[in-house]
Amino acid sequence: MTALEERLDALVANAVVPVLKPRGYRKKRLVCTRETPGVLHEVTLQRSQGNAAGHLRVYVEGAVYVAGFDEAIGRTAPSPLSRATPQYRRRFEDIVGWPAQWIDLETWSDDELVPRLHEAIGTLADHLERIDSAEGLALAKQESGAGLDLDLFAWWCAAGDDAARKAQLAQAHAGFGHEERWPRLLAGFVRVGERYGVTVAV
Repeated sequence: MTALEERLDALVANAVVPVLKPRGYRKKRLVCTRETPGVLHEVTLQRSQGNAAGHLRVYVEGAVYVAGFDEAIGRTAPSPLSRATPQYRRRFEDIVGWPAQWIDLETWSDDELVPRLHEAIGTLADHLERIDSAEGLALAKQESGAGLDLDLFAWWCAAGDDAARKAQLAQAHAGFGHEERWPRLLAGFVRVGERYGVTVAV
């Protein structure tokens, strides 16, 4: 084990576990998960594939799975939830605003990094734990700009929320309507709408 790998282990022990363990998360390697009835929250530290003996880059990601969301759009939730594929996944810099994209461990001192990461993990956990229902998941997906997310579109159709459904389609059209692939993308929305008896038109 390199010195940087040892520092990463210490960083997780000092800045991540103390935040997440009291909230009910369990750690396995660099993944911390918390399962509550129908909801799985996950915080993952990911090593970059370009790491070397003197360079260790780490990404931090948060994810959520909500069984009720899948059930509402006609899917069966797995049992146990730990087998689920999260429907919501974000890098923590999108939520916390720090760091820019990743942590290069060798560029930080422990005195600087431990308190910064400790605070950032707490903010990330707060954000994830607010996503604790199917409705909360749909809103989180919407806020993340998921214009082409057909599962979210199916949710609006199933919930009968015509305004949100039309807003998502308009967002998708504004972002991708000029591309050659738009007819194929639109066809996906049409197919989802047909499952719920909804006519889809731009």
